[in-house]
Amino acid sequence: MSPILMLPLIIIFAAAGVAALFGLPRLNRRLTISQQSWLLSLAPLAAFIILLLMLPEINAGKILIWQVSWIPSLGLSLGFYLDGLGMLFALLVTFIGISIIIYTGQYFKGDQEAWRFLVYILLFMGSMLGLVMSGDIITLFIFWEGTSITSYLLIAYKTDSEEARRGAYKALVITGGGGIALLAGLLFVSYVAGGTDMVTILNSGDILRSSALYPVMLALVAFGAFTKSAQVPAHIWLPSAMSAPTPASAFLHSATMVKAGIFLMARMNPSLGFTEAWFWLLTIVGMIAMVVGAYLGLKQNDLKALLAYSTISQLGILMMLIGQDDASGFKALVIGVSAHALYKSALFLVVGIVDHETGTRDLRRLGGLARVMPYTFVIAFIAALSMAGLPPMFGFLAKETLLASSLHPSLPPIVSQLFTASVVFAGAFMLAQAGMLVWDTFIGKPKDPTIHGHEAPWAMLLAPAIPASLSLIIGLLPGPKEEAMLLANAATDAFGAPVKVSLTFWHGLNVPLLLSGVAISLGFLLFLFRDSVRSFQNRAPAWFSFDTIYAWVMAAIDQLAYWATRMQQGHLRTYMAIVIAGTALLTGLFGGLRLLPNTSELGPLGSTVEFEFWLLQFFVLLLIVGASLATVVLQRDFYAILALGASGLSMAVLLVLEPAPDVALVQIVVDILSVVILVLALTRLPLLQRRQAQDLRRRVGIARGQVLRDMVLSAAMGLIVTILALVALVSRPRESDVTPFYEANAKAMTGATDIVGAVVVDFRALDTVMEIAVFAMAGFGIYSLLRYAARTHGDTRWRQTIIPLAIRSLPTSGIGGLPVSSFIRVPAFVTLPLSIVLATTHLMFGHDQPGDGFTAGVIVGLAMGLWYVVFGFDEAQRRLRWVRPGLYIACGLLLAVINGAIAAILTGSFLGNEDYGKLVGLHLPGSFHISSSFIFELAIFITVIGSVAYMLGTLGHPEFQDEESEQDLQEIGEIQGS
Repeated sequence: MSPILMLPLIIIFAAAGVAALFGLPRLNRRLTISQQSWLLSLAPLAAFIILLLMLPEINAGKILIWQVSWIPSLGLSLGFYLDGLGMLFALLVTFIGISIIIYTGQYFKGDQEAWRFLVYILLFMGSMLGLVMSGDIITLFIFWEGTSITSYLLIAYKTDSEEARRGAYKALVITGGGGIALLAGLLFVSYVAGGTDMVTILNSGDILRSSALYPVMLALVAFGAFTKSAQVPAHIWLPSAMSAPTPASAFLHSATMVKAGIFLMARMNPSLGFTEAWFWLLTIVGMIAMVVGAYLGLKQNDLKALLAYSTISQLGILMMLIGQDDASGFKALVIGVSAHALYKSALFLVVGIVDHETGTRDLRRLGGLARVMPYTFVIAFIAALSMAGLPPMFGFLAKETLLASSLHPSLPPIVSQLFTASVVFAGAFMLAQAGMLVWDTFIGKPKDPTIHGHEAPWAMLLAPAIPASLSLIIGLLPGPKEEAMLLANAATDAFGAPVKVSLTFWHGLNVPLLLSGVAISLGFLLFLFRDSVRSFQNRAPAWFSFDTIYAWVMAAIDQLAYWATRMQQGHLRTYMAIVIAGTALLTGLFGGLRLLPNTSELGPLGSTVEFEFWLLQFFVLLLIVGASLATVVLQRDFYAILALGASGLSMAVLLVLEPAPDVALVQIVVDILSVVILVLALTRLPLLQRRQAQDLRRRVGIARGQVLRDMVLSAAMGLIVTILALVALVSRPRESDVTPFYEANAKAMTGATDIVGAVVVDFRALDTVMEIAVFAMAGFGIYSLLRYAARTHGDTRWRQTIIPLAIRSLPTSGIGGLPVSSFIRVPAFVTLPLSIVLATTHLMFGHDQPGDGFTAGVIVGLAMGLWYVVFGFDEAQRRLRWVRPGLYIACGLLLAVINGAIAAILTGSFLGNEDYGKLVGLHLPGSFHISSSFIFELAIFITVIGSVAYMLGTLGHPEFQDEESEQDLQEIGEIQGS
């Protein structure tokens, strides 16, 4: 376990939080955006240094792992995994990130709102860093999607630009779709491998390759990687993403998002590679991307678009190299990744300087800038030499190793020849593009006299100068031994076997050098005749366009959405009919007669139950059915609510007969609370709408055909539910696997004699936390929605319109403003204290008998509801000043989380059972214990009281009366009069 792995990530994400604080006006005024960027650049610098400190261990062949169990029962864990491959990418992310952050401060100089960009770019950096250090598929996917979301924010940073919004949306749609496929593929991989962690997956290559699901896994994982790394035809999002500010483009192309797919396929090579399908898929796709990117890049006039297409070509080369099954291909891979990161970051930052200082990136308007921007020219020239693959640059070494890998004897002859020809073709076009960038921007004659440039500040020049200088230094003076060892370890981890990497520049006269000379010669010819070649490219007919295909796909989706929305007519009855009909149809198609149970398995009835007991159960069932039918037949809504309550109470009786006293108790209190809430809700509904609903057939006029349709659908759904329930009852194993475990361990592990209580607050405690959170949100929802509706409809004072002066003067008036006798008030006074006592017993002894914090909270809430009915809202509020719903909910949820955290520290499990009283030597009488379970029950109790108080106080609030109800009363009177 190496917790230090978390430190670089923590630093980067903490820096993003600091950048967000710079949005505060007080801090924003004190520090300029340049000062903010200098300060924040310390974060990637610190992360880079920490990674360098771990480098000796990685070069020694050690793998650093940090892992925490997430869901042990499912074998799911979260963690990080750092080897040579991850270290290479992590160092590139943080090293390039330092320059990007510094450059950002100069690029946005004077724009104090650019703190948002700093937040996005640091989140982007952290997401990519987390991705390359991921130790399991869950962590990998989270950070994978993090790069997609943060890149969307960066591309669409100029929110007022439609081009930026469209480019961001295109990138999100394509990479997001690939992310969904990747998740499915990774889940298949983990299922077959038997674990989600990288160690298990990387050691399960033989199992994965021999699985019948291998083609599915390969297709899904490769699709996700292809979309992220802009392989044809998914490459169209990358040029559209050039609407992003230059710092984002430089980072995205050199070290982050587009390299994510390359990293993923390199990481998965030991597990999924070394098959014919892997070889042909990656080779063909990569070769197409290499050629298409190189060809299309030459015809571009926008400098950023030119660099974008050259990136597509380079990404194709890298993807093609991963598909090879020899060590030379992976040597070329790691050198190519490193060289591309250095020269491409420098060139993008140079293009940003040109755009920033001249106001344009159009080659048709630029020229002659070397005289006014000499330092920028030198930096661009050095980086362009590396991009062109000319000696003595690092890019030349990358091209040499690439050509050497294309000549490897293990490749089929036709593949080797096509591979070599494609590399020479791409190399020639890349050299021509590099020449265009330098010559037409800095050396050639000025084309637009209105363009006036000047040299950028030194801090802005520093950012591209460092990676450009390294491209030259590594070529002339091969770096220290540690650098070669890092590249060798990265290639070894990707290849799955030892790979030797040498950074020696000169290997003598050989075939790769001759092929390099051919590529350079062709590149110079293309550069010299670039105008003719570009003219031919622009005249050549476009047989198809990938952007057109994307437009067709989006148009088809829009059309499907249009037809889907045609079904959204706003009629709840129609929606329910469609849902029920669809459920019945699907059940019939996939289940059919196979759902019908074998009733002989039920056994003779008389052998298991007494006739009298069966008769009582049958009577309760008839009562449930009759009450449910009454909710449909009864026209008055109040009577229908009472019938619904009767149905619920009858169900509680059936549960008692099972016997299931815990569930029956919950059913009783929840049913009563539901009736109270529904009755109170009636007072908030417009009266005219209620009358229309009560006499719907006469006023709206439902046709007989609709009534018949509803009857048929209802009968079909009832029959399906009946059959499914019967099948589940008959076909399920008689001997449960779960029940014996709870019976054997409830007392031993939780100290509970009531198994249901142990399940709720111990074994399934996290589920209960979620449930009380949902219950709390229900209370908040009722409060917020009804208060908003009251303000929207201009409610007026209830007392000014409804309650007469004579009634206002009464000392005690009920919820409708009517006087209440002492015969009712006295029992009401007693009910609330008794309910609190009863709730206390539920809390104290819920582990040993039916009852828990939830039922205790609802019981007290019902007693409070009685006070609202008897004493009226104002009097109840005055007497119940200690009830603060929002505070109760907050305290309850916070208490549950704190209790769970303390229990996790003591037991190793969140909300694990721990007797706090026993720890401090506190011995209480009987079976009452101050344990983590009791504290959790108390938290549930407090939360439920707060939520119920919100519901009762909002629905029973008489202070505001909807004006619509007053209008309804007038309309009803007019209707009755006419």
